[in-house]
Amino acid sequence: MRGSKSFSRYFFAGILLLLAGIIRAQCLDPFAANFDPAENSEKECRYAKTIQNPPFLYLLDKEIEENSGLEWYNGLLWTHNDSGGEALLYGLNPETGKIVQRIEIENVKNKDWEEITLDDTYFYIGDFGNNAANRKDLAVFRFPLSAIPDSGDVKVQAEKIFFHFPDQSKFLINWDSNNFDCESMVAGKDHLYLFSKNRGDQQSKLYSIPKEPGTYTAKYIDSFNSRGLVTGATFDAETNLLALVGYTYKSWQPFIWLFYDFEGEDFFSGNHRRFDLPNHTTVQTEGIVFVSPYQLMISAESSKTFSARMFEFDIRSFADKRQLAVNQSKEADWLRKTTDAEAVLIVVDKLKAADYLCVFFDKEGRELQQIVLQLDKDSDRLTIPAEILNQLHSVALFGKRNTYYTTLHDE
Repeated sequence: MRGSKSFSRYFFAGILLLLAGIIRAQCLDPFAANFDPAENSEKECRYAKTIQNPPFLYLLDKEIEENSGLEWYNGLLWTHNDSGGEALLYGLNPETGKIVQRIEIENVKNKDWEEITLDDTYFYIGDFGNNAANRKDLAVFRFPLSAIPDSGDVKVQAEKIFFHFPDQSKFLINWDSNNFDCESMVAGKDHLYLFSKNRGDQQSKLYSIPKEPGTYTAKYIDSFNSRGLVTGATFDAETNLLALVGYTYKSWQPFIWLFYDFEGEDFFSGNHRRFDLPNHTTVQTEGIVFVSPYQLMISAESSKTFSARMFEFDIRSFADKRQLAVNQSKEADWLRKTTDAEAVLIVVDKLKAADYLCVFFDKEGRELQQIVLQLDKDSDRLTIPAEILNQLHSVALFGKRNTYYTTLHDE
């Protein structure tokens, strides 16, 4: 029937555009101020200025008043001190911030530890603080997660990954215009990703290095106008979200950048929005970590005006598409299973004809796939990609004026 063919045509056209990356030529983020699934001109998503005041949780022990990196593992928050501190990782009770576990790295020193991250196998420590731009011994240390006991202190040995930046040729002391400092790192599938802290141009450069021990030239990937100094990073592969924390140079206003809808692990290739934290001006934000989907914790080291402390920040209302659809949906129960295993029936009289961003979700609310489609009065069936058919639980349609959400029901 004509409606089914029309719908399938737009469905598969949308998939092809998505795979080719052409879909990024329009703003397809329903959280953006200029979201429009019908727009075909090249356009970057724009967001309203967002001011937040993350709630204060607790003060941190003086033993970690120079805390820098922040990570989440085995039910504990993990941190460390930066330049000149002991070669220790501290496990914190997330409810109180009290130190309950310590890991000593026996075979390395803390020249300027600035960040920690992990994957399924290893813990990584970034000894790459380079405030004066003259370091030639930048390194990442790694040790297996299996070496960490469920409780009690432990000593471990680390393997070493050495690297240098490909675009740095001079190593003279340079404090004010240094673009080769680094305090942020996340672990991807096969590489570690580094985000520079540039006092020279207030931007951040993205590099990658292998995870394996050795000596490498970092690979430059892209740069981003962070409009300030980036001091911490965290990546949640489940939601495909990257968050960077930092503060403005000399004015000390903390900020958070959120990145999403990027291609693979090219984090700067997708959408991004900034959160300014003016109520925390002069708080030296240093660490950030996802402790659960959409839930961030942020640490700050001591400064002249504030002692070391911890904050939390719930970003669900800014990033969870399913929750947005549930909150804004004007109709429900408009999609039903049919005897055709590859299609579902659209109850057309409940929906407005328009262009939509169609997003498929599983039972846990994870996004399975999204497409751009045109819905008209003759569109009566939606063909579901075979690879997500068994996982599909609900569907959202985001239009410029209308939003619809429904779970999948039997006909």
